[in-house]
Amino acid sequence: MYTGFLLSLTSWFSFLILTAFKMALVSGLFPVLRTVIETTTDYNGRTLWFGFMGIRLITVYIAEIPWSKLDTDFQCDVNTSDFCRKACYNAHFHIPVVSLWNFTYIPFIISVFLMELFASQLRHNLIKAKKKEGMKNKTLQHSDPTGQDMAQKVFMIDFHHQKKLLGLYLSCIILRLVLEIGFLYVLLRHHLPNVDGSPINCSTGLCSGPYTCMVRGAAEKRMSIFMLCTVSGAIIGTSVIFALYCICHYLLLRRRQPGRPM
Repeated sequence: MYTGFLLSLTSWFSFLILTAFKMALVSGLFPVLRTVIETTTDYNGRTLWFGFMGIRLITVYIAEIPWSKLDTDFQCDVNTSDFCRKACYNAHFHIPVVSLWNFTYIPFIISVFLMELFASQLRHNLIKAKKKEGMKNKTLQHSDPTGQDMAQKVFMIDFHHQKKLLGLYLSCIILRLVLEIGFLYVLLRHHLPNVDGSPINCSTGLCSGPYTCMVRGAAEKRMSIFMLCTVSGAIIGTSVIFALYCICHYLLLRRRQPGRPM
C-alpha cells in the first residue's frame, strides 16, 4: 500500500517538475525569438520560419496535456493483476507518441539555425572584407560605409548572387518538408487510430486473453492530434510554396532585384 502511494507521489512530482520546465521553456522562447528576429541579417521567409518554430513548440506543449496520464487512461477488464494491462498497453502503443512529437521538433530547430549560422558567417566575411577595403583606400570612408557602419546596417541577402546560400536554404526547406510529411503520416496513420474511441481487443504472448481495453479521454487526445496536424499541414504548404518560389524566381527566371546585393 505504501509502495503504491510512494510511486504515485513520485510520478506526480515528476509530472509537475516536467510541466514547470516546459512552461519555463515556452515563456522563455519569446525573448529569444525577439532577439534573434531583430538581428541585422535578413532573407525571404526568415521571420515566418521563426514564427513557425514558436507555434510548433506551443502546440506540442498544449497537445501533450491530454496525454500526460496515458498509462492510467488505458484501462482493461483485467481483474487479476496489472501486469496484463501493461502488456496490452505496450502492444497497443508500440509507436512512441509524446517523445516522437518532441523529437521531431529538434530537426526543425536545426534546419532554422543552420541557415542562421551561414547567414551570420556571410555577414561577418562581408564586414571583414569591407574593413580591409577601407584601410587600403582611405578616400572611400566618406563615400562608402566602413566596417563599423556596416555592422549597424540591415542586410537583405540576395539569393540571385548567393547561390550556395540559396542551395542551403532550399535544403533546409526540403528537410522541413520531408520531416513534416513523415510526421503527418505518423499522426494520421498510427497515433490517431489508437485513440479512435473503439474498444481494443488485446491478446499478447504474455497474456493470452482476450481482454477488452479502452482509452479514456479519447476525444481530447484526438483534438490534440488534429492541432498538430493543422500546424504540420501549414508548414508543409508553406515549405512547398517557398521551395517553388525560390526555384522559379532565383534559378529559372534569373531575375535581378533592384538594390545593393549582399
